[in-house]
Amino acid sequence: PLCHQLTFEQVVEYTFLADFDLLRHATREDISQHPWASPAARAAMDQYFRVCHAEEEIKCLNVEVRRIITYLRDEDRYLKACIAQLQVSHPPLAYQAQLHHNVRARFTNHHLRLLTEIANLCGF
Repeated sequence: PLCHQLTFEQVVEYTFLADFDLLRHATREDISQHPWASPAARAAMDQYFRVCHAEEEIKCLNVEVRRIITYLRDEDRYLKACIAQLQVSHPPLAYQAQLHHNVRARFTNHHLRLLTEIANLCGF
């Protein structure tokens, strides 16, 4: 007979191995009695995998920080170039583009400062 398929939401609700009746009854032995099934062992394993995942996440974030810095700088240069071109061909549109740039620049400078601080951290 086919086993009942669990949804993601159901799996998330089951925080302890003892909640998985499927594992307890589908095998020939009661795995809840193994040393690795104890609450302390589960907590240690959870902590270990959180640290492993955090190390992976730091590597990804180091790349993303560089990408965001590059994007913000490129966007600023692009908007300035567009405004310069529009000054000649369409001054009213250039004015609107300048207003947009002014709003973006307020936040861009703040974010670049914070991202630069991150980039200067040890281990980056």
